[in-house]
Amino acid sequence: MGNPQPDFPAPPLTQLFRSQYRQLVRFCRIRVRNQADAEDIVQAAFLNARRAYPEKGIDELRPLLFTLVRNGMFNFLKSGDHRRQQASREIGEVADQVACRKTVSPEQQMIDAERLALVEAIMEAMPTRRREALRLHRIEGLTHTEIAARLSVTRQTVIIDIADAVAELAEGLARTEGRRK
Repeated sequence: MGNPQPDFPAPPLTQLFRSQYRQLVRFCRIRVRNQADAEDIVQAAFLNARRAYPEKGIDELRPLLFTLVRNGMFNFLKSGDHRRQQASREIGEVADQVACRKTVSPEQQMIDAERLALVEAIMEAMPTRRREALRLHRIEGLTHTEIAARLSVTRQTVIIDIADAVAELAEGLARTEGRRK
């Protein structure tokens, strides 16, 4: 038989890893809600403890490890990467409710084409200044003051023209929708 190896006690950090690892992972997983991320944070805490405190004993390392895990957990939760992952998960959970379909149905295409033709017809029937004020504001994104200067009218006139144009469009669309049903 070979010579038996003398039993040397394991280094303090190894002892803590064996006895506290699962508890630290559970502690971390409660906040980060992901097993793999919790394990990464705990392992990083052990590595940081090994680098920063190689000579400390078990009694000193135990509270330090919990502090390192807590700080690592908070840093992870504040990180942009975690926020993107969380947002992606949340969107994935409600994708059917918020996500747009990749293609528009033929029925919706026809409805949209009819509405567009109706809007164009209503706009053509509007007085020129009203139609132009709406176009400049909604399509070109000009301010009321910029439109007033371009059309040589007051700012208040522009506001009224835009409001009248929007009301006219809404009434025309509502009348058409009412006839369809």
